[in-house]
Amino acid sequence: MYQPAHFRCEEFAHARRFMAEQPLALLVGPDAQGESFGSHLPLSLLELPADAQGQPAWCLEGHMARANPHWAWLAGLLQAGGPQVLAVFSGPGAYVSPRHYDSLQNVPTWNYMAVHVYGELELVDEAESKDALLKRLIASHEPAYAEQWRDLSPDYQQRLLGAIVGFRLHIRRWEAKFKLSQNRSAAERQRIRAAWSEGGQPREQELAAWMDRLGL
Repeated sequence: MYQPAHFRCEEFAHARRFMAEQPLALLVGPDAQGESFGSHLPLSLLELPADAQGQPAWCLEGHMARANPHWAWLAGLLQAGGPQVLAVFSGPGAYVSPRHYDSLQNVPTWNYMAVHVYGELELVDEAESKDALLKRLIASHEPAYAEQWRDLSPDYQQRLLGAIVGFRLHIRRWEAKFKLSQNRSAAERQRIRAAWSEGGQPREQELAAWMDRLGL
C-alpha cells in the first residue's frame, strides 16, 4: 500500500495489537479466472517455533465455509508457485476537520489505521487439528464458550467441523500504516486528540487512544 514515511509503523508489537483489536480481515486472492476475490474472515495470531536463525515466526489462523471455493483456489495457487496471499486488517477511521489546524489555509483529511499481511496458505482439514484450531479461536474471542463447545454432541461437532476448512497464513511480510496526523504540529495533534477523546464517536475515541499509545 502507499506508505508515506511519517505514517509507517515498523514495530510488529503495534501491528500485533492492532490485529488483535480488529480481527476481521479481508483475505484477498485470485479466483479460478484470475480475478480478485475476497473473503471476510476473523483471524487470530499464533506464534510458531523460532526459525533456523532463532527468529520468532508467526501465522494467522482462521477458517472458512467449505462451500466457499476461495480456499481451494488459494491452495491451488500456492501449490503452483503463485503469488502470496494478502490479508487486510482495517479500522478505525475518522474525518479530521481543518478547524483543528493553526492556519485557515488547510483542507480536511481522513485518519485511519491498516495492516497488510502477506504469506503462504497452509490448509488445516484434519478433524482433530481443526478442533484444536477452533478452540484457539474460541480462546481469543470468547473463552467462556469453550465449555459449551465441549458439551455439544460428538455428531454435531463432526458435522460442524466437516462444513469448514481451516487454514494458516504463514507471515512472510507485513506493513502497517497508522495515519494519525504525524505530519501536523504537536499543538494541532493535541487539539485533534482532545476533541476525539472528550466528545468523539467510538471510532474517534479509538484513534485518540492509539495516538496516546504511540506518544503522538
